[in-house]
Amino acid sequence: MLCIALTATVYMMTLWARDGSPPVFEPGTLCMLAITVYGMMPMASFLMMHGEWDPYCDGRLRAYPFIPAELGSFGWRYAVYAAAFALTYLVVRGRAKVATTAFTMPRQASQAAILVTFAALYACKIALKISYDYDPDDFNYSDVAASVARSLSKVTPYFILQIAHNILGALFVAELGVMILLMARWRKRWCRYTLVLWLSYEILSTVITLGSRGRVVLLLISAGVLYHRLVKPVRFRVLIAAGLLLLAGFMVLGAIRVVQSRDAMEERAQRVLTDSNEFQGLFGTAFDLHKKKESGELRSVPWQLYVSEFYFPIPSQFLPFEKIDPSTWYIDLIGQTGQGIGYMFGVMAQAALGLDWIELVLRGIVLAAVLAALQRWYARRAGRFWPTLFSLFVSIWAYYTMRGWTFYFVYFLLYHFVPFLLAAKFLERLLARVRRRNLEQPVLVRT
Repeated sequence: MLCIALTATVYMMTLWARDGSPPVFEPGTLCMLAITVYGMMPMASFLMMHGEWDPYCDGRLRAYPFIPAELGSFGWRYAVYAAAFALTYLVVRGRAKVATTAFTMPRQASQAAILVTFAALYACKIALKISYDYDPDDFNYSDVAASVARSLSKVTPYFILQIAHNILGALFVAELGVMILLMARWRKRWCRYTLVLWLSYEILSTVITLGSRGRVVLLLISAGVLYHRLVKPVRFRVLIAAGLLLLAGFMVLGAIRVVQSRDAMEERAQRVLTDSNEFQGLFGTAFDLHKKKESGELRSVPWQLYVSEFYFPIPSQFLPFEKIDPSTWYIDLIGQTGQGIGYMFGVMAQAALGLDWIELVLRGIVLAAVLAALQRWYARRAGRFWPTLFSLFVSIWAYYTMRGWTFYFVYFLLYHFVPFLLAAKFLERLLARVRRRNLEQPVLVRT
């Protein structure tokens, strides 16, 4: 934990000293913070267990004896990955800083196209809910069995499932675009009120329904980094306090949404660090695979798992072989298919199946080089809308390099960002052409 924290501190302080301001709005920083959180939180939970498994911790971990040396040894993989990433990013990124909050609003036709595309995608979301009862966020975590049974009872065509997921993903990109337009007009009162009311609604609806936390967390992070970029640089201690508050809320909400009684809710909230959570779950998947590989249980691993990043964005209908999702394969491996349980297959799990330490170093270097190149590209275009949206989109999805696999976000770029970009650009040209024709029409004057 100390090593990971020191690595993150050196990363932040180096860029802060180099640029003269905290490096907030850039993909490398959010990715470094994701590595730090996902690396430190499992270690903190094991430390709080005082030598024996908590009864509420991840069940896969309880299948193994609590041996601190083994847990710590596996935890060093996070430290190595963090060091490889930080060192490479600092070298490749250089002095590609964004020094001001200057921003040029897109043309009126472009703004109208963004808003129309957002409205059209939101209408598609409503249509999917009415026609197919499709809403991934409508999942009751306090009664998982009933939610799973309700999902299995739905008869939704496979093609609809494919496009619906991408429609909602493009809608999220549109929401980020609208947020940029509002944040760029922060000094106008109605823009501030609209943004605050929007985020308040998202928070309250998530807390009241105890539903999925991911979307609202990403929206809040986006609002924070956009404020820093477009309105006013925020003090570093304020950013740290806001981040810790967001992390605490994320974990407490995850702990209490699976209980029903008040007493149980209080107990789970008090044991939020040792309770089963996302960070512990990702550690558990990787550790379980590591132990299974050690004992020789992983003898027939499908070759597709080693190259899943290269073919995953391709629709299964166009592949000459079976498309295997690593997380689905893992669920089959442990015999929990169809029970409403899902485990993300993170970079640590990838390395556990592959080259272990060597693979972690290589993945950290390659990912850092890609994100640093993106920051260098963005620094030269920081005042424009589309580069800002692109950088924001990659930055907030950088955490999926820990939760999914290293380049999982490429799928989001191809199927969420690019369709929204093409639709908005098409509408922009269409609106501009209509406006130009209206201006060119002759005006008849009565005499």
